[in-house]
Amino acid sequence: MNPDENQSNPYSVILRAITILAVLVAIAAGLVITWELVLTLFLAVLFAVFLNHASLKVSQLLPLSRKGSLAAVVVALLSAFIGVNTFFFTQINQQIEQANQEIDQGAQKVHQWAEQYPSVKSAIQSTPFLAQILQPGHSDPSKQHSDSTAKSDKQTSEKNQAEKTASDKSSASSKPNLNSLPQPAKKAASLVGQMFKTTFGLIVNSLLIFFVGLFLAVSPQSYRDGTVLLVPPARRERIRDLMNQLSETLWQWLVGRFASMLVTGLGASVLLFLIGVPMAGTLGLMTGLLTFIPNIGSLIAFLLAILVALSNSPMTAALVVPTYAVLQLVESYLVTPLIQQKQVSLPPALLISFQAIMGVLFGFLGAAVASPLLAASKVLVEELYVNDYLEGQKSSSQQTLDNTDQAA
Repeated sequence: MNPDENQSNPYSVILRAITILAVLVAIAAGLVITWELVLTLFLAVLFAVFLNHASLKVSQLLPLSRKGSLAAVVVALLSAFIGVNTFFFTQINQQIEQANQEIDQGAQKVHQWAEQYPSVKSAIQSTPFLAQILQPGHSDPSKQHSDSTAKSDKQTSEKNQAEKTASDKSSASSKPNLNSLPQPAKKAASLVGQMFKTTFGLIVNSLLIFFVGLFLAVSPQSYRDGTVLLVPPARRERIRDLMNQLSETLWQWLVGRFASMLVTGLGASVLLFLIGVPMAGTLGLMTGLLTFIPNIGSLIAFLLAILVALSNSPMTAALVVPTYAVLQLVESYLVTPLIQQKQVSLPPALLISFQAIMGVLFGFLGAAVASPLLAASKVLVEELYVNDYLEGQKSSSQQTLDNTDQAA
């Protein structure tokens, strides 16, 4: 049968459509089931891109081979990680009780304002994240009602549990008690734990990202060539160039994020210290780290700074608002445009919408990888769909018209 006749056969067209639909459904089902693993592996690829390009930069500056420069980058990263944890462990360990008290005091003041101003109370209740963190243990009416009805039952069992309670107190005095933490701190820690909860756990996923990224960076050429072999020979060179372009795009995105993290972290530390916010250095460090996640990370850091500043005075908390506004203006209109001269530019509305979708579907991990995933997807759509498919159809249609004119 002629290939043209085979393509015009309605049964073959229907069979092809059903096959494509089945493949898409299978891929979607696989992503739904293993989405945590897929996003974790994407972070591993992002880490491999960082190691690869960073080692190339080091090999250009120092007389080292590529593997030697890669080893130097890995050792520097591990040393920095251990040094930062060792340096800040004592400071954070000393200030953690102070931070809990200050966050608790800030939450108490928010509750007082919420009781005085109904608009503030409705705004908190309409934001689930804030409501769960700031909701006091005694503010739930249903809980109060259940506590009052169960009060008599508890009184009858108090005598039987008195001796057991006394022995438990003596044994638990030497152990850390989670219930001693302030209520907002416990709820915030619980929410953060749920955000980072994955199939294998945070530690195992971190090891997976590290070692998979390291092995990919050791020999990226072999993995790239193996992937290229899966496509038809006529398309292999195009796919190889596309993979190189994706690697460069993700590297430029990382450079932009690191620059933003440095500017916002240092700027937050200095400005918060100047306006008298407690633990300005710790808050600046958290702000810099959270800035790795565009939009969402800055909002979380801003809320934490507000809670800590409220323990000092309402005026200090009010000064936090213009402080972070200045940081965002500098990051958005000075740092990011300078970096984006060489990196992919993501439309803000598209990025926020994609982050919201990924956050709803996949939680905090989805929101964290939304920006680099969107940058890579933008390159794929522009190159494969716009340039190759649409422009290819335009060229073939133009060639057909030219041939028709020549025949006429």
